[in-house]
Amino acid sequence: MNQGEIIIKGIPVKANRLDSGDVNLLFKIGTYDEKESVCRVIVKKDYWKNASTGMKDVNYFVIKGKLKACVNSKGVPFIAVEASSIKIFNLPKDKDGEIDLNYELPTGTDEIIDISRIVNDNEDLSVKRAKNKAISYMKNNNKFNKPITVRKETMVMVSGQDQYAAAKELGISNVPVTYVD
Repeated sequence: MNQGEIIIKGIPVKANRLDSGDVNLLFKIGTYDEKESVCRVIVKKDYWKNASTGMKDVNYFVIKGKLKACVNSKGVPFIAVEASSIKIFNLPKDKDGEIDLNYELPTGTDEIIDISRIVNDNEDLSVKRAKNKAISYMKNNNKFNKPITVRKETMVMVSGQDQYAAAKELGISNVPVTYVD
């Protein structure tokens, strides 16, 4: 059995709770030969509870865990992952109600939130040059390069003023954030 770390991103095609209380998620993943395979992810009930608390309309998962190569009873190989961390998101949808499955979350993102929830205590911190650089990056790459850092309890912005100002100027209402205590 091969073991290593793997990160699974996407939307599960099936989810069910096991007798142990753990959650079983099935993802379809692409393979090196451009075919599809199934990846089974087992999320321990404690991880699931922590990750899913307060979440509604979940539509995107980022799961890190230990990789195991397995074979089912019919001799068909599949990948199994025992999750060591899980983040669950409600990504913004387009006008047709579809999420962009190519959307890349910046490393360290804890949640996607409405920008109006962020408290910007110091407007002067938004330096024009940094904001323009962030706007250019967002326009050229169609994504954020880093999440905005906010205090979880107060929603006061700690860093990422350039990302915040760029999102405001571009009319982006849902932004990636990372929390600090």
